[in-house]
Amino acid sequence: MDTKPLLYTGIIIPIIFWLSTIVCGFIHGNYNHISNTISELGAIGTKSESLMETFTLLCTVLSVFFMAGLFIACSQLQLNILPVFGVIGFPVMFGWAAIFHSGNHLHSASGPVFLLLYIGALLSVILWRGDSFTQIRRLSLLSLGIMLLIFIRFIPSATIENNYTGLIQRFAHLGWSVWFISMAACFIKLLNSKQQHQLK
Repeated sequence: MDTKPLLYTGIIIPIIFWLSTIVCGFIHGNYNHISNTISELGAIGTKSESLMETFTLLCTVLSVFFMAGLFIACSQLQLNILPVFGVIGFPVMFGWAAIFHSGNHLHSASGPVFLLLYIGALLSVILWRGDSFTQIRRLSLLSLGIMLLIFIRFIPSATIENNYTGLIQRFAHLGWSVWFISMAACFIKLLNSKQQHQLK
């Protein structure tokens, strides 16, 4: 089975996600990407609720294919699969948000699951050793650093809380986007290199 089509979903998912925020933000009508959260785009009763739900479900389904590709790629490249388990946090979080929209009391219950992505990125830095995997380790570290910027929200500041909540949340989403694209691109490159070597 060709693993690369599965890995390409790791590039497609961030594109769909960021495109959905732009399109749904426009449809929402009264939305500020700097101060408003992503969840508000799918909030109960908003004009963008149904479309955001569709985009979110699409990302959820594609992430399952991406995880499958990562597991297979790790096996083919003889890499530790533990970091890939961190990606499980994505379909759980997005799937939950697609079912329980903002405004539902259960919406925020899946929040802690997002930490799995942090753990996954960290484990990839620690466990994916060897010169061939230097690039993916560096990019995983970069993505982890970007995701950690979400903790700016815990700085006790009314200015940050009232004006920059959306921007800070987007750092976390930018972080997993970088990690997904990095893993997809690097693994595809490594698998191509392996195939070329085998043909010689």
